[in-house]
Amino acid sequence: MKKVIVVGSLNMDLTIKVDKMPNNGETIQGNAFFMNEGGKGGNQAVAAVRSGAQVSFVGSVGKDAFGEKILSSLRENNINTDAVQIQDKDSTGLAMIIRHNNDNRIILNPGANETLTFSFAKDKLDEIASEEDIFITQFENDIEVTLKLIEHAKNIGMTTILNPAPAKKFSEDFYKYIDILVINQSECEILTGIYPESIEECKKAGRELRGKGIKNAVITLGSQGSVTITPEEIIEAEAYKVSAVDSTAAGDSFIGAMAAKLSFGETFNEALKYATKVSAITVTREGAQVSIPTSGQVEEIFKNKGE
Repeated sequence: MKKVIVVGSLNMDLTIKVDKMPNNGETIQGNAFFMNEGGKGGNQAVAAVRSGAQVSFVGSVGKDAFGEKILSSLRENNINTDAVQIQDKDSTGLAMIIRHNNDNRIILNPGANETLTFSFAKDKLDEIASEEDIFITQFENDIEVTLKLIEHAKNIGMTTILNPAPAKKFSEDFYKYIDILVINQSECEILTGIYPESIEECKKAGRELRGKGIKNAVITLGSQGSVTITPEEIIEAEAYKVSAVDSTAAGDSFIGAMAAKLSFGETFNEALKYATKVSAITVTREGAQVSIPTSGQVEEIFKNKGE
């Protein structure tokens, strides 16, 4: 089994539910407030480890109560945190999440996430990574650092997965270092100019991305599932019909679960099918990391559904 190494963001999520979005200058009553460990990097790492992968994390938190709680949670999930910096001057990353009508709006304060340097992360990768280990990253750290790390990870023989969120255009010079690009519809529009609402539009966007050097493009479509364009085939994965209550970690759980299955040597098709199940369960639960199921829970839930 190959290791999964996540380089990315660690946040404390402060979540509140509202019956309507406030207007300018308006104060409204919220409810169901709770705190939960999050950050796209942290979520993806937890999803991978709960699906059985051996996971290490490279990142940065502040020397504060939120940082201590996040590190404690990662360790409780059996994620190796030896490569997580603790910053004296910068606070731990924070996400303010407003939930409304089974959707969410998120405001980020990156804090210590932005202090992660290329030299630190590169040195940690060189210490812990082996050829063909799986590298996952996102865009919640400094984007230039992140892009250089993708290049380095590929050059040392890792399989690279990028989730370019929050969505930003980036130099196409780095596309050739990305083995698997995972994007949603809005991220796809930023990178290709296409907001895919049909299978054919996904195929068109995927072919464009592959033409620029990306090997495999996974386009997630929320309740419609996902479309994956590879050199050999196009894989359509239908979403499972569930009663969604919180989409906060839906995409992150998908990515971490997919990476876990790939680390076991399973096929892309098998990994995508399993990741779709994990994401379906995640959106039926509130919160970020707390909502992500274990592989045993996935098996039990879908056995009961006859799948």
